[in-house]
Parts: sequence; structure tokens; C-alpha cells
Amino acid sequence: MYLQLSRFPAIARLMALFFIALFSGVTISAVAQDKARGLTLEEYRKVKTFGISDLEGETYVKFDNAYVLDRYEMRPPYVFKYSDGIERRIYLYRLLDNKTKASLGMVVIYFTPGDKKKFNVCIPNPQADKAVWARYIDDLKEYNAMEKGFGSAFSYVTSREMAVLAGGGAGTTASTGSKTDFDVCFPAFAVVTMADGRLLPISQVRAGDQVASYNTETGTYETATVQEVEVHAQQLYGINTVFLSRVELFASLNTDLGGGSQMLEATPNHPVWTRSGIKPLGNLAAGEVLTGQNADGTFARWQVMGVGNSAAAGAAYFTDKVYNLITSKPAYLVNQMVVYTK
Repeated sequence: MYLQLSRFPAIARLMALFFIALFSGVTISAVAQDKARGLTLEEYRKVKTFGISDLEGETYVKFDNAYVLDRYEMRPPYVFKYSDGIERRIYLYRLLDNKTKASLGMVVIYFTPGDKKKFNVCIPNPQADKAVWARYIDDLKEYNAMEKGFGSAFSYVTSREMAVLAGGGAGTTASTGSKTDFDVCFPAFAVVTMADGRLLPISQVRAGDQVASYNTETGTYETATVQEVEVHAQQLYGINTVFLSRVELFASLNTDLGGGSQMLEATPNHPVWTRSGIKPLGNLAAGEVLTGQNADGTFARWQVMGVGNSAAAGAAYFTDKVYNLITSKPAYLVNQMVVYTK
């Protein structure tokens, strides 16, 4: 059949183009391309009932000895942490005929860990009959109406995958930097050290507050005034995660300095202070050294032990609202690490 894309909503047309690219051999082999066949309406309904008990561990699952869900390029899930406090995850699986290994489409599994809600979105391939596509479109409308946040998360994933294809196909990382060049920010729950020693989520900091600062030239503690709190909520923002461990102390080793591990999360372009100068957080690599405050107020060197970003999307997770502080001094402390204003 000839697929008339103009008859479908924008998101359906986007996914149709995605699969046209997939089945033209951009990300799968010519053998799989030759064997691709249209998904029937009966199969479409059946696929919606398939359940995977362990989404993290089960990457190749057979159903009824007739179908296979194969984790797409062994990708980790897309993770969304919205300002409503609900974490959402999206897993991508290729749908195959088990006997012939013919490609039938893609299955997107939407999962909210908090309440264990899970449902399948079966995306048919271009060879599927128009009745299957019509059912798919109706399902999208239904999911969007009954599940807050589904539409934005699903649209973001499909757009991201299209960006990967446009950038060269499988194995190409879709960088989050291009969409956050001017939004240099932290997620709502990032902790700011106040001048009086309190630790406050950045979403609760207000203009006029006094925060802790650090003079990178003299290596001394200072305080700064918050001049402005910037809030951005125009899009979904990729958040990178850096894991750190304290490796060298500036104070006496006999002092109780608290825990020796820390995590810093921000948009990939947010500047942080390293021993080799100011760098965007997204450019940090294992072995680089940052400066952070200990539990007793002294400062120490903290080494990057790892970067927790998804190979699929170039970010650890995505959020719908981010914050940044403009202060009277160049630096302030987030998660006890020295970071810079814009």
C-alpha cells in the first residue's frame, strides 16, 4: 500500500518517517529490510498486551513463540524527571516475527517507577495497513488524555531519534548541548549552600538571599548575594550527571569531613571550576578534579569518577524546569561543588 502521511497527525508522520529511515537500511541490515512486513490489526492489539517484568534486565524477550521484543541498539531508557515529582521512563524495542525475523515495527514501553504504571505503544512500520495506523493514532490520543506528561516525553524521544538518524544513523549520539546553549542551569532539587550553612534546593532560593561562594584565586570561602533566580521551562532539558570522590584534603586529616562521595547534575553547558580552569560540566571526564566543600566548611579536591549519561540521548535524564542563580560573585556552591554563574 501507499502510505499517505499527510492524513496523520504530526507525531504519527514523524514516526512514519522514522521507520521509513529504519527500514531503508540506515540502522538495520539489508536482510531485515528485505523481510520487513506489515503488522496486522490483530497483531497490533496482541502486542499491546505483551508484558516485560524486568525492563532493565530483559532485552530480548519472546512471546507466544511467535514474536520478539529486541531492545533497540541495547539502549538504556530515556528518563524524565518532571517538576511534578513523577519520574517517567521510555524503553525502545524492535518488534520482530520470531520465525522469519521480519521487522514489524517498534514498541515503546512507557513506565513510571513510582506507581509501577506501564503500557505499550506499538508503532507500526510503513508496510502496515491504514487500519493499523488509524488504531495507533487513536491510541496516542487516548494515552495523551489519560497520562499527564506522556505526550511531551513520547514526542521528545521520537524527535531525538530522528535527530540521531539525521546525524548519521545508529551509534550517533544526539547531543543535548544544541538545545541548551543559553540555558545554563540545574534541576529543581539541586542543593545550594547558603551563607549560614543551610542546604536549600535551588528552586527555593530567592533574590536577595546570601549564599556561600569560593574565591578560586585565593582559595578562600566567601559569601555572595543572589541578584536573580532564572527559571527556564520552555522545553525539555537534558541533565548530565557527574560522580565525584574526595581525593585530597585542604584541611587536617583528623577533622571529621563527612562523606567522601558526591554527585553533581546540570545542563551539559553549565560552567564548573576545575584545577585546569573553567569547563562545561558536559565536557568533564574521569580523572578531572573539582573543588568542593566538606561537612566542616573546609574545601577539598574532588575527582570525577564517572559520567552517568545515556549513550542514547547524551544526557542522564530530562526535566521540564531548570534554575540558575545570578550572584554578586563569580562562583557559588551546588551539591557542595564550586560552580560558576553564566
